[in-house]
Amino acid sequence: MAQESAKVVTKIRSVSSLKSDESATGDTPVIFNFGVNMEEAERNDEGVKLNFQMIMDTEPAIAKFTVDGSATINGSAEVIEQMLSADPETNVPYVFTRIYQQVYAVIFMLAGTIEVPYPSPALLKRAHVRRVLSNEIQA
Repeated sequence: MAQESAKVVTKIRSVSSLKSDESATGDTPVIFNFGVNMEEAERNDEGVKLNFQMIMDTEPAIAKFTVDGSATINGSAEVIEQMLSADPETNVPYVFTRIYQQVYAVIFMLAGTIEVPYPSPALLKRAHVRRVLSNEIQA
């Protein structure tokens, strides 16, 4: 990444959790699936604002977490574009890694509250992230 760092401010608008199997516990073996949609909401000389929605669910289907929010990236145009680009090792945009670091704590806390297994902080290493970084509809 560039020498100058970007400032990323994440704001969570809503969080929901659903436990669909009351017999499940924190020890129930599951695989977490993770999906993200990011969409550029605003762009000006000072930065870019992205809206995002994250959905994390389990196989078997015992729990689902949904987080909606926004992230604002401030910095030079070069730094912003770098933050929007994907990390070649994970294929996840750098900005999303920063967002996930903040959102993970909320999901971790909710998992404990509804008594389901805790997701791994390393989920981004295999995440499937769909980016929509324009206001155009993409098929």
